[in-house]
Amino acid sequence: MTSSPAAAWHPGMTTASKDDIRYMTPRQRNRYRRQGFTWAQIKKIDQAIGGGARTVTLISPDCEITLDLPPGQQ
Repeated sequence: MTSSPAAAWHPGMTTASKDDIRYMTPRQRNRYRRQGFTWAQIKKIDQAIGGGARTVTLISPDCEITLDLPPGQQ
């Protein structure tokens, strides 16, 4: 048993975090975050950059966005 209560799980939280981002620079990551992308969406963008994709399509319940990606940082 723990001596303190469990941390609150807010509806906007995801299991992805900025520590999961490996291929884009912090500047790119922050730009996407300021534009309103969630960590899960940013992780998908990061994986597409790492895989060498030129574009990525993000689908959410209210919209579909296709982004042109910069080349990988490797």
